[in-house]
Amino acid sequence: MLQVQEVADGLAHLAESICDKCLMSETCGDIPMCGDIQLLKQAEELLKMHP
Repeated sequence: MLQVQEVADGLAHLAESICDKCLMSETCGDIPMCGDIQLLKQAEELLKMHP
């Protein structure tokens, strides 16, 4: 079973990877996918706060 820290690290890596590949970086936050990325980042923070 995965540890909480491994899941948090995976979510952080996934969010960074998607953002790095995004062609819309100049308009960050104005497209629906950005909301999904924010959700990943929020989940990461929750997991770090509540191990």
